[in-house]
Amino acid sequence: MKVKEIVSKFGFAETVELLERSVDENGLKVVSVIDAQANLKKIGVEIKGNKILEVFNPKLAMEVFDSDLRAGIVPPLRIYIYEESDKTHVAVQNAVELFSTFNGLLDIAQRLDKILNIVIMAIQ
Repeated sequence: MKVKEIVSKFGFAETVELLERSVDENGLKVVSVIDAQANLKKIGVEIKGNKILEVFNPKLAMEVFDSDLRAGIVPPLRIYIYEESDKTHVAVQNAVELFSTFNGLLDIAQRLDKILNIVIMAIQ
């Protein structure tokens, strides 16, 4: 799977905060947050910052469903934020690739990829 990955110029917590704000400012919504660091801590395992922001937009979801209901398996898209080697990394899924096997979704996928690229510019 194609993934765009960049290194944030901010620390982990600030990167997460800036991305959450940028998601909202660019017309998407954070649907859920998966906090691997907190989840692993529950079983006594310590890791550095590690979160996934699952993002999408209800209006875009309806466009997806109207084009090909089977594509409902794809959303939400993920932004993965993790710490490694004293740097905060951000990886973003490629919507065009994820929606490529479904009918009539190229335009929506291209719009999503553009939005996600704008979202991550908040941390560059």
